[in-house]
Amino acid sequence: MRAIVLGLTVALLAAACSQKQSTQPASQSAQAPVSTPGESTLRATARPNAIPNKTPVTFDFFDIAVTTSGARLLRLGFTIHNGTNASLLCDASEFSAMLSNGQLLDADTSAADTCDPDTIDAGASAKATMFFNLKSAYTGPVTLLMTVNNKVIGRGLATVR
Repeated sequence: MRAIVLGLTVALLAAACSQKQSTQPASQSAQAPVSTPGESTLRATARPNAIPNKTPVTFDFFDIAVTTSGARLLRLGFTIHNGTNASLLCDASEFSAMLSNGQLLDADTSAADTCDPDTIDAGASAKATMFFNLKSAYTGPVTLLMTVNNKVIGRGLATVR
């Protein structure tokens, strides 16, 4: 009986140690994206690994487009579902888009960003359209983020084709 208990204890300890050794701190696993001069919409301090996998606010996309006349703007149209227990203010300053290379683009607050209604009650939904400046042609995944009080509360994945 002692041999069985000892064997199980050793097996559990070995499993726990091997799991702990394979886990790296988030700060060592990813580097911050670096902005280039003149790209004011990029935030070099944000790290993709700081974004939670699940958030209480979710998005369903109904419009994904890139304008090619003049400046390149990424337009995201989406429904916001507020899964929090509080009302949320829907403002362009709370949205950013993360490209596949980890760069974050702030919503263009000078564009025709909309949110209807602009206050989303707990458990309710709203429709929004946000614009983001692209410096060059882009296709691929875009993660839309909603941040309140420096905490990501909303996350959704769209694909630019």
